[in-house]
Amino acid sequence: MYSYSWDIDTGGLLLNSSQLNFSKEPRPVYYKELDILGFDQYWQYGRNDMYPYMWAEANNYYYRGRLVAKTKGGSIYTAPEIIIVENPEPNGMPLRFVDIPAMVEKNRDLLEKLVQDTIKKIYNTYVEYREKVDVFYVAFSGGKDSVVALDLVQRALPHNKVKVLFGDTKMEFPDTYDVVDKVEKDCKEEGIDFLRSRSEFDPEYTWDKFGPPAQTMRWCCSVHKTAPQIIKLREYTENPHFRGMAFTGIRGDESASRSEYEEVSLGEKVRGQYSCHPILEWNSAELFIYMYERNLILNDAYKKGNSRAGCLVCPLATSKNMFFKEQSYSVGDDGKRTTTTFNDMMLGSKAPIVP
Repeated sequence: MYSYSWDIDTGGLLLNSSQLNFSKEPRPVYYKELDILGFDQYWQYGRNDMYPYMWAEANNYYYRGRLVAKTKGGSIYTAPEIIIVENPEPNGMPLRFVDIPAMVEKNRDLLEKLVQDTIKKIYNTYVEYREKVDVFYVAFSGGKDSVVALDLVQRALPHNKVKVLFGDTKMEFPDTYDVVDKVEKDCKEEGIDFLRSRSEFDPEYTWDKFGPPAQTMRWCCSVHKTAPQIIKLREYTENPHFRGMAFTGIRGDESASRSEYEEVSLGEKVRGQYSCHPILEWNSAELFIYMYERNLILNDAYKKGNSRAGCLVCPLATSKNMFFKEQSYSVGDDGKRTTTTFNDMMLGSKAPIVP
């Protein structure tokens, strides 16, 4: 939606009124990511994740508006090479946090316009389709996009007119389950129905039958997410022929295919079901500013360098992201590698470890 620039004063992002044609998907960088990559060999910083220290666009790391480092290469078990461009602070002084409160305040007016336009679209969609749809629900994944979509939908619609549905593949990030548990608790306190769906098949069984999920055969989503969600909604509505409207966190900047989505469609994601993508035109700059403004929960997976928090064994992950996963989730509290790591699964083991 809006273009953005680096704000030297706050170390954050500054939205501009001009439209953004292409987003580089900036994301906040916390100390855990810096540690995993090995930046502690070059820079001083406190190990406190209250706020991020800098931002990253792909492999480029920006500190208070300046490109200070890049990463290159890397693989599942090999850390990417660190290329220092310049020192973030003079004389090796410790890094400073991004001034999140000041960043939020500077962006308040532009962000509020975007938010109100989005809330209006969500409400108008509800009004237009409420006679055609048996159940409205937020397709909740525990990632940043669905957290924002859920908050916006709850602000837009009457209380409990929309349900929350988490499709548990049993192969999610461990940190994702923490987010889901908290959101479920919050929903229950607010009297909002929170539903969980799971396949009747364990991952061990389906991996044995189909092999590891692959880019050319991504059976995992249909077997472990989409089909169980439809079954759960049939049970919930007591209607095998129900018509649902899913509010999703899909954004066009995430991929070329998603950029072609319409805001509301029938059968685009699931045959016979409606989908509404209220934040389709949002970029990640707007998304993170909104999360900080609303103090929304941020999945710890992002703080560990993972750019996405989908299925732990997603075959679409880049080598760098697989390295972050290996470092984040394949080492126990004692610092030792677990018997089977998630990458062992991707490289041939039949059965994944699930929480």
